[in-house]
Amino acid sequence: MIAPHHRLHLLVYALCAGLVAASIGCTGPEGPVGPPGPAGQSGGATIVMTETGTGSLIVNDTVFRYAQVPGLSADVSVPTGTTSKLLIETDGGIQVNSLDPLASCFVDVAVFVDGSQVGAGRRVSASNGPLVSYGVSTFGFSVQTAVSSGRHSIAVMAKQFPVVLTECYVSSSASGSALPGNPRLQGILNIIAFP
Repeated sequence: MIAPHHRLHLLVYALCAGLVAASIGCTGPEGPVGPPGPAGQSGGATIVMTETGTGSLIVNDTVFRYAQVPGLSADVSVPTGTTSKLLIETDGGIQVNSLDPLASCFVDVAVFVDGSQVGAGRRVSASNGPLVSYGVSTFGFSVQTAVSSGRHSIAVMAKQFPVVLTECYVSSSASGSALPGNPRLQGILNIIAFP
């Protein structure tokens, strides 16, 4: 008669021997090669850049063509033989430079890549009122584009829209506009470049 603890050892031994035999002798012939899988995405890094305003662009009756907002520009380099998609976002503030309760200004803000406007841009206005002088407003929008290999310059630009000719400040440094109330108008430019 076999002792119970020996029976357990024999059972474990039989199971192990069976598993070894199954793993060695139970494999069938190798099947045919399957079709190739889908191509992976091309390599390349995602680039994220942020630039902030360093001062105000003073928009008045001499600025009817687009001029760069100080600090809101960056260069993106795309490796040779590749293209990149760009998602470009900007926001910031504008301020009327006048005590006149009827004063207002209209400013066109747009994104430029290599000197050409991308997307529609925005027309923004700031106005004074009976109780408010040096009125403040904001802009914010994003555009998308694609660029080829090489170095590309991206800039936020603004100009006066010639309906009402009151001077306006677009963006500012981090310390504010230096106009009464010294609001923080500092603009931001965010760029995401990805393959």
